[in-house]
Amino acid sequence: MKPEYLDLKVDFMFKQLFGQPSRKHITIAFLNDLLGRKGHNRIKDLQFINTEISKETKDGKTVRLDLAVLTENSENINVEILVINQHDLPERILYYWAKTYSSSIHSSDQYRKLRPTISISILNFSLFPTKTDDFHTIFHIREKSSHFLWSEQLEFHVFDLTSFVVKWRKYRRQLNDNKELPWLLMLTAVDYPENKLDDELMSELEEWAMNIEQVKEALIEWETISANKENRVIYEARAKELRDLLSNLEGERRLGREIGRAEKDYEYALKFMQEGLDLAFIEKMTGLPKEELLKLKKK
Repeated sequence: MKPEYLDLKVDFMFKQLFGQPSRKHITIAFLNDLLGRKGHNRIKDLQFINTEISKETKDGKTVRLDLAVLTENSENINVEILVINQHDLPERILYYWAKTYSSSIHSSDQYRKLRPTISISILNFSLFPTKTDDFHTIFHIREKSSHFLWSEQLEFHVFDLTSFVVKWRKYRRQLNDNKELPWLLMLTAVDYPENKLDDELMSELEEWAMNIEQVKEALIEWETISANKENRVIYEARAKELRDLLSNLEGERRLGREIGRAEKDYEYALKFMQEGLDLAFIEKMTGLPKEELLKLKKK
């Protein structure tokens, strides 16, 4: 019987595979490859830290991450995986980074004790669709003209899984020297709304697993946690929450577009009236009922 895999983009499953001390070696390999760490820069050890890094505040903002670790080199690494594009995401990512960074020292500590903090955002949508089609973008604060760093303490990584799949299908053989590729295949191989496995992506992932031990172990662990009955119950509940949230957001956006169109119709109707055009013509052009046009005319 063919194994069934649950979508790792659902945060519960992501935490099950990458957020458990018993699978720390998989998490280390995952982070090293996503961050492009090589040689002496590689992460050799880490400890998992509380993913809720600040208690509920008066403004109602609690920082909860999908994965938070502290490396042996005293680096904070935060990972968040999102399947739905909500409002003000760049500001939210910056806020989460700032909370993590500031919480790395106590009020009496010197600023030099602040830990380098790296934010990894794995998104099932494009955050900057008009600016880049790269699936991995890296951000620092640099001087505008000379481009030198303000500080090495800050680093943002954004992975766009939708752009990754497009690039992989088009240039797959050209990406084969990319160490992050098997992990991105793992994150995109299943689609949570239908829980449908992409055989083409999975076949490529299995090829990688034959040559990389940590990828092979991750694939085995993924199958194991997907088969767990208790995990499946929690997963289905969380997937339903995400589907409902997506439906609500789409409804809000649709309503916003409809309101925007209506406002535009009224704007055009007013201009037509100022030009002295016939009401019947305006009604035909804007779709606004005659009663509404008469009210508008009286204003």
